[in-house]
Parts: sequence; C-alpha cells; structure tokens
Amino acid sequence: MKQKKSEEAIVQERSLFERALSGDFPADIMATGLQQFGYDVFMKTSSSIAPSTMLPVGPEYIVGPGDQFTVTLWGTTEGIYTLMVSKEGEVTLPKVGVVPVAGLKFGDLEKTLKRHLSKYYSNFNLSVAMGNLKTISVYVVGEVANPGNYTLSSLTTVYGALFAAGGSTKKGTLRAIQVLRSGKIVKIIDLYDLLMKGDQSQGIKLQNEDTVFVPLIGPIAGIAGMVYRPAIYELKGNESIGDVIQTAGGIMPIAFGNRVQLNRFTNNTKQVVLDIKLSSLEPSADKLVPELREPIRNMDSITVFPIYDKVWESVTLTGEVDQPGTYQWTSGLRVRDVISLGRLRPTADLKRAEIVRLSEDFKDRKILQVNLQALEAGDQSQNILLQPQDSVHVYSAFRKSEKVKIGGEVLSPGEYEITSGERLSDLIRRIGGFTAEAYPYGTNFKRRDVKSAESRNLQLFITRMQQQIGQQAATGAATSISAEEASFTKAQFSMNQSLLGSMKALQEQFEGRVSIDITADIGSWAGTKNDLLLQDGDDILVPKRPQEVMVLGEVHSPSAHIYLPGLTVSDYVNQSGGKTDYANEDQLYVLQANGMAVSSQSPGVGNILKKNLEPGDTVFMPQQVERYAAMRNTRDIVDIMFKTAVIIATITILF
Repeated sequence: MKQKKSEEAIVQERSLFERALSGDFPADIMATGLQQFGYDVFMKTSSSIAPSTMLPVGPEYIVGPGDQFTVTLWGTTEGIYTLMVSKEGEVTLPKVGVVPVAGLKFGDLEKTLKRHLSKYYSNFNLSVAMGNLKTISVYVVGEVANPGNYTLSSLTTVYGALFAAGGSTKKGTLRAIQVLRSGKIVKIIDLYDLLMKGDQSQGIKLQNEDTVFVPLIGPIAGIAGMVYRPAIYELKGNESIGDVIQTAGGIMPIAFGNRVQLNRFTNNTKQVVLDIKLSSLEPSADKLVPELREPIRNMDSITVFPIYDKVWESVTLTGEVDQPGTYQWTSGLRVRDVISLGRLRPTADLKRAEIVRLSEDFKDRKILQVNLQALEAGDQSQNILLQPQDSVHVYSAFRKSEKVKIGGEVLSPGEYEITSGERLSDLIRRIGGFTAEAYPYGTNFKRRDVKSAESRNLQLFITRMQQQIGQQAATGAATSISAEEASFTKAQFSMNQSLLGSMKALQEQFEGRVSIDITADIGSWAGTKNDLLLQDGDDILVPKRPQEVMVLGEVHSPSAHIYLPGLTVSDYVNQSGGKTDYANEDQLYVLQANGMAVSSQSPGVGNILKKNLEPGDTVFMPQQVERYAAMRNTRDIVDIMFKTAVIIATITILF
C-alpha cells in the first residue's frame, strides 16, 4: 500500500486540469494507484460512536420502551412530569394510572395523554417534549472493519450502523448491503446512490435486533485517465463500457476519443488489450457508439488517454541558443529560420548541430547533421527544410563531449550528448518522452561511479569476513567446547569459505543502479531529488509495465504471481504457500521496482505484511541463521548474496 500523503503533498498535488493546461501532461496514464471507490468515506469517521439519546424527533417517530418524555400541564391543574416508557410499553400518570403508549407516533402522543387526563381534569392545557430516546441493539456483520453487536440510538439509520462498525472492508460490497429483520431481508442498500448523488432515501431507520449484513464484494472494473472520477468500481451486473464511463463521471474534454483501451484477463493468465475508438462520441449524445455497448467483465480495466499536450505543427530548438523552446512550424521553415529566432550563443559549436526527426509512424528516428559554419558561408545544402515535430539541437564548442544512453520504452532511444547541468527530466523531454507502454517507476538508472563503489565495498566485506572466519576457526580450536559445536564450527568454516567464493562471482553482477522514484508525469518530479544531474556514461533503461510480483526466499513455492491491485505482501506470501519453518518473518523486506528496499523497520511503513505492492516488486523472506556464534558470519554472507540475487531477479522481471 502506498504511504499516506502528508497534508503538504496533498495541497501541492496537481489536478488533471492543471497538468493538462500547464503543457506537462504524462504520456502514460495506466491504472497505477487506482483506489476502490467509496471506501475512504469510512476512514474519515471514528469507529467508536456512542449512541446519542438527546436528538429531536419528528411526528412520525414511534414511541417504545426506554423512551423518556416530559408532560407539562397548566390551567385548572398544573404540573411537570417526566415519564419513562416501561418494558411493557406503558407510562403512569397521576390519578389516571397506567396508559399504554408503545407503538404510538410521537405526533399522536399528546392527544392520547390528553384524552386520558380529560377523564379527571377539565379546562387544562398539555404539552409533550421528548427527552432521552430509547436505544436499540443492532448486529453489524459480514465484511466490515469491526463486526459485532452495537447499542445505538433508536434514530440510527443503516448508514450510522455501518459507520459505527468502521464501514465495509475492501473485500465487502458497497452495492448490496442487506438489512435483515426477524430473519428476512427488508432492504438492500446501494451506497453508490449516497456517495454519487447524495441520495439518502435508502437509509432506513433500524429497529431493535435488526442485522446489517455486508456480503463479499461483487465483480469490479477499473477506469483510469481522462474521466472525472478515475477509480475501481463495483459492478451490479450487465453493465457496459459506457455505463462504467458514466459511473466515473463521463469523459473529460481533454480525452482523446481515438484512444480508449480495455484490458481484460482471461483464464487467469492472459491479458487482452482491446482498442476502442470513440471519435463519434459526444458528451450530450443520447445513443452510445457501438463500442460502448460492449459488456464489461469482472477485473476489466479501462484507460481513457489524453489529448497530448504537444502542438503537432511545431519544432523544438535546444542547446546553445538564447531562446530555446518550441516554435511554430510553417510550410517552408528551414534550419536558418529557427536558429535566427533562437539566437546563437557565442559558445555554440558552429560545426555541429543536429536535427532529430521521427518517422511518420513514430517508430523510428533519424539524426541529420548540420554544419552551421558551412551554412553561414552559403552552403544551402545545410539549410535543411524542417518538418513538424523536428528537434534542432546546437552543441557547445567548449565542453568535453559527454554521452549517456537511454533505452527501452522512450520515444527516441539511443546515445545522446549531454550539456552541463542537464538533468534526467531534460533528457526525457528532449527525446519526446515515454511511450504509452512505459513503466517509469521501474526505471533502471546505472552509473559507473556507483558500480565501482559497490564492487569496492563488497571487496572490503569479503576481506573482513575472511579475517573473522580465520580468527573464529583459531579460537574454536583453542577453546574447550562441546564435540557437537566443534564439529559444527568446522563444517561452518568450510561453508563460509565456499560462500565467500560464490560472492566473488556475484561481484560481477553489480550494475551500479541508482534508486529513483519517477512517474510518467515528468513535471511532478522535475527538479526534485529524483531528477538526477546526468553524468558521462550514465545508462538508463525504461521497462514496459510488468504484470508480475515475485516472492523469493523461505516460502513453500517461490515464484512470480500475476499482479492484482490491492493485494498486500501477506496475500502474495500466502499465494506462494506461506512461509517455511526456517523463515525469519521479522526481517522480511520488499525490493520495489524502483530499486528501493523497504521493511517494517523503514520509516512510515509500519507492518510490512500489510503493504500494498506494485507491479515488478519483489518480496524476500529471509532465513533464520543464528544457532551458533559461527553462524552470524554466515547470516551476513547469505543476506548479502540473497539481496544481490533478489536485485538480479527484479531486473529480470522488469526487463
């Protein structure tokens, strides 16, 4: 589960409108981070709700045992009497005696009491004011946070009972909540009417001994992207794609009608992607286009893509110019025209500029070299005619050539020269951004200096372990210990030597990865600590969005599992058959797809078993290695070896 955002982060988070109109909209808006709709309403209310007994009642309120009211008399007789309805449903009036009132409407109570009093008094007036209300006992059971029996006010509705019990869990339905009375279902509640329309008409008042039952959730479908309420919704049955879009508030004006995708799992293993064109869809249209009538299935996911912020008829100028940026493309526009608009700096390399040009299908690119010095000398072959979306870059004459590689799911993979102060976000924007299939969260950013440091630190560890193992062997031989422990220590010495040999082989596997946490929304992380300054030799690889989560270590069936939103570490460990007898659950950790490792000891994580996972994450269940002192070195060695293996496995999943 993603960590809860701070109030500051929530304030700074930009809406879809802000991101679109600021010209920095992400190219990839897959369903990462979608939440199940409606459940957060229960998180904002305390589950410890005491019954209120001092609420005003209307004339339709039914009086019953436990109710208290005050009768005021004036005229020929005066008095104020506080009366409590007995278990038999009666109150006792002076002179009059016992009067049955249970089952009466509060609006009829005054007339009933006056009729009885009129037998003994005349010329008097009477008023009735409700005091403490009776309480009722209600069971709230099923998929709720805190099932049990609750004592509530007699005015409590089914909504109040749900809030008292902490609401439905995410395994429970919001659309088919049952109210049972005397063993029969008297009402089925759909909370979507309340949450989406503010319609409280289904919130019937509960009666004593009623049961509120929350069954398991029904089929669900997710919708992400350019809709007003992206979320995971519960289905009632027979809904179409159009129905889900309407449930999500409809398509936004910045949606691209030719790009709506439906992701569908079949036979629990295969994901099918269907592209739907909604070009003819109008927000006010009464009839749905045929594609929208497609029935939605359980676990379907819809993605509505945006109209990308790039102006098609434009060219981009970067590098050693005073006015870099995007310029309007017009027919006949040439390199000289754009360079004149941008104004060359004195530091520009007049012999070296380049044009990056995309093919018509956007699958390939080519680099055109331009000699600006020859152009100034009159060589018109260098004054290349520009096309829409061309990118012109002017290099510096005074900087040593430094290059980085970027590959995978970016629009223009390749090797690029970098300028002083250029950051990762600058490079990604320069090459056109990510593809629609990219998974930036899993980006593998490799740096030579980091690789050297990793290798150096591992060598220091190996040297230290060799010294400690030798000292331990000598100490064990000279110390009076049991035969069992002596035999064990000897075997352990041999094992540690073998493990150190294996670790030297693993030394070659270190990649020098730098952990970064980025998304397709470049503007959300540009300029932050994740926006690294580029260095010569950096190697960046952006993977496709994976479909798996891996579980390794001391579980009964280490394997990869299909990623499903909302599943926790505990869920995936259970899918792997649970932990073995040798597992050290306290030291369990998750290596996230972004390269960061988290455990229960990490700040803000809490219980690691309850953490929701993301595609490409790897769960590692360590082994308990602690029996003898000699085993402590083994534990350190095994821990590093397995962590290295986990890193390699994670890279394998992503790439």
